[in-house]
Amino acid sequence: MQSAARWGGLALAWALVTQAQPVPDFQLQDVNPASPRHQQPVCPRDYLLQVSAWYFGAAG
Repeated sequence: MQSAARWGGLALAWALVTQAQPVPDFQLQDVNPASPRHQQPVCPRDYLLQVSAWYFGAAG
């Protein structure tokens, strides 16, 4: 039973990953002073085929 649950979870994860749609292009300035790309533009295409998370907050 444990093996079946594991395969079911993998199948669900695969379905979610393979059906993901790319987001529209946009570019933002990196305002994080601790980031190596601070003050440089970043966009989702910079991280194709990688896991990335985007946080939209108010600076200042």
